[in-house]
Amino acid sequence: MFCLLFDWVRNPGPKPKPESPGKPAKRYGWELKKLAVEEVANGQDIRSVADQLGVVNYATVHEWIRKWRTEGDVGLMGKREQIEAGAYKTRAQLEAALPDGVDELKRLAARLTTEKAVLERELELAKKSPGGIPGKLPNKSKAKIADELKGKLPLALLLEVLELPPSSHCYAAAAAKRPDAYAEVRPPIHEIAAGSGNAYGSPRIWLALRGRGVFISEKVVRRLMKEERVEVRYAKRKRKYPSYAGEITPAVDNLAKGDFHAERPDELWLTDITGFAAIDGKVYLSPMIDCHDGMVASWSTSRHPDSDLASKTLEGSVGTLDAAKRASLKQGDGRDSLVMHTDRGGHYRGGAWIERLEGLGIARSMSRKGNSGDNAACEGFFGRMKTEMHYGIKWRKASDLESAIDAYIDFYNNGRITSKLGGMTIAEHRDTLTKVSKKAS
Repeated sequence: MFCLLFDWVRNPGPKPKPESPGKPAKRYGWELKKLAVEEVANGQDIRSVADQLGVVNYATVHEWIRKWRTEGDVGLMGKREQIEAGAYKTRAQLEAALPDGVDELKRLAARLTTEKAVLERELELAKKSPGGIPGKLPNKSKAKIADELKGKLPLALLLEVLELPPSSHCYAAAAAKRPDAYAEVRPPIHEIAAGSGNAYGSPRIWLALRGRGVFISEKVVRRLMKEERVEVRYAKRKRKYPSYAGEITPAVDNLAKGDFHAERPDELWLTDITGFAAIDGKVYLSPMIDCHDGMVASWSTSRHPDSDLASKTLEGSVGTLDAAKRASLKQGDGRDSLVMHTDRGGHYRGGAWIERLEGLGIARSMSRKGNSGDNAACEGFFGRMKTEMHYGIKWRKASDLESAIDAYIDFYNNGRITSKLGGMTIAEHRDTLTKVSKKAS
């Protein structure tokens, strides 16, 4: 008996398994995980999100967020959910999901071969057509792809992959065989665009075509420019040259008050200075703009934005006034007047500038400090000019840039179509004014 008890003490047998202290781990569907991640991404507190969705430990939500950031929605799915959603993380999962039948595998291979060929052609067309998106090409492009590939692949399968109904394919194919109704219009569009230095958009090219006797809608011009890939220069934001030098002399009132319309020439002039960058230096431009029709009455360029540049422009503008206008200004009887509007730059606040304007009888007007809108017409001219002849070109020599500025302003005055003048150039408009004035006298 004693020996048996001793054996029991030495060999107590297998230890009983301890009871599970808690419930088994709770499983959550991937939709709930995705909802939790989205709520946290929208700014919700992670603990409150866990409480609302019944997640036992908020650290679990942290883990879901980490997996979602690295793997996307697939990281929130279990293996079965991944297979059901068609997301395969391993090659074995993908192969297991493929059909077993040989015929079905052949059909799948045929479709994949067709989809690959179609996608390659769509990518090529999308590169040639600005704004083209593979898979969302117009029926005309889809029909072109089908016709190009039908010698190698079944046409019915091509139309199925392209999602192009047979009737639409027949219509597009017939339309492609018809002669181009705008074949004679396309070359003039290129010619007009090149003549403007690619400064004209569709509205001005439409006006130029009308001047040549070609009457089509502006929408058609826009479409043809897109098809022909006609380049148009667009504005890019650049740093403006600051010329403010402080209140060196008292500022004068803003006589323009944002109204840059003048009934007659030489009633309201605007001027300012802007810079153009080249590799070997900068060129500064000072134009004098007549608000009647936007004509650049005079301009000067320099490598230095000093008061001499502004004075040179002023003298050139005064030289365009006829003797009667000068005499009327000096008399100051109110029957004839000329306002010179500027910003508060130091070039227009020096004693020499003020004395010259007062001696000529020209009234001074100034913008508010730091308010470019008060000189919007002049700023608008600079923006158009830089868009049409400066941006997008790598200017190496400042001397070439000076020549280009002179050529552009000559084009602006004498060759550039102006929409607000009814499609005329500024020079043509001035000629019309002169003829009307002679008839009236």
